[in-house]
Amino acid sequence: METILSIDTRLLLWINHARSPVLDHIMKTISDFGIFFPVIAIFILYRLYKGSAFERVMWVVGIIAVISSDALCARVLKPLVGRQRPYLDVDGLYVLKGSRWLLTNPEIRQNLGPSLSWPSCHATNMWTAASYLLSFMKLPGLVLALVAFLVCYSRVYLGVHYPFDTLGGMVIGIAWGCLFAAIARAIDRVFLRNFL
Repeated sequence: METILSIDTRLLLWINHARSPVLDHIMKTISDFGIFFPVIAIFILYRLYKGSAFERVMWVVGIIAVISSDALCARVLKPLVGRQRPYLDVDGLYVLKGSRWLLTNPEIRQNLGPSLSWPSCHATNMWTAASYLLSFMKLPGLVLALVAFLVCYSRVYLGVHYPFDTLGGMVIGIAWGCLFAAIARAIDRVFLRNFL
């Protein structure tokens, strides 16, 4: 276990220190869900209005999948595992707090509030959405998988997650997305085809 944690920390520092002002801006933007939300919400509302019965079920179940993956991550898994964020344990880590970059040391770490790290909810949510969408729409699903990978990288770059936090979120998200894709298909098979 010690070796795995050591590899995790070395990877974290390597990614976190491979920085530039351009990457700082790109990674901060990619990591911020707020910029994507309005476009995604408008698209889904349009498809709920215009789509077939199955497409409506698909989008509603997909929304439930992502919301429940976030709850699973934040309310169940993080408290259960209890791993602290890297900026609370690792010295020499660049971390973005507000609009400023801090380089962690014992004094700075004392002033940062407690926060849990494993798994990354950003990774869990994005990979849930990507794997779910990929089950129904190949090209959009692949594009979202690329975005999910970039979000995972950005979380490590920003110093808020270890690489294995995002890897754990990816594995959980893919499994969760596939589970909900199976649920959507079951609803289609059992209800929509028989009653509509």
